[in-house]
Amino acid sequence: MKKEKITVKELVWLFILGCLLGFVLETAWYYIKHGVFINKQGLLYGPFKPIYGFGLDLIVLAMYKFQDKNIIVKFLIGFVVGSLFEYISSLFQEYVLGTATWSYASFNYNIGGRIYLPYCLAWGIIGVLCINYVYPYFKKIAGKCPEKIGNILTVLVSIFMVINISLSALAILRYQERTNKIEASNIVFKQIDKLYPDELMKKKFPKLKVVK
Repeated sequence: MKKEKITVKELVWLFILGCLLGFVLETAWYYIKHGVFINKQGLLYGPFKPIYGFGLDLIVLAMYKFQDKNIIVKFLIGFVVGSLFEYISSLFQEYVLGTATWSYASFNYNIGGRIYLPYCLAWGIIGVLCINYVYPYFKKIAGKCPEKIGNILTVLVSIFMVINISLSALAILRYQERTNKIEASNIVFKQIDKLYPDELMKKKFPKLKVVK
């Protein structure tokens, strides 16, 4: 059976869904492990973890044509795609933004401290759950939304998230530069320094570490 193509609108809302689920899961997991709540948002504004949003989009794009395959094939695709994505994301954050939010260096069965075998296996399970349950349910719900309203909301949400991600990236970059005693080089960075000082950044991203 021919599979329908995934639309840009679907990718936008899958991204939002992934961001929200990631925030909830990380917050709950930290509380289970440590008994305290901590702010686990990944952007300046809203309860969003963009790595999970991008991850969900990537997994669905990689797997939606394999919905009819057996569970082993789906697991392997999720395992490989998720692990590569996490590894590349870690490299990007360190070498582009100069920061890190996770490291598995103290655990056995890790690669460069960037990925960790049990979590790689979890990516396989997540891939199966996403393509078997999350995506089909999402398609069912999305199909009930009036097209005109859905298009308007998609544009508004997309604009908000582009601004949110861009500001967050600039604020994190400047936070890293300030830690490394690098002065703002232009008017944009100077304004970022005023709007998002170190005290605010530590409150927004308590687990963010600067790579010197």
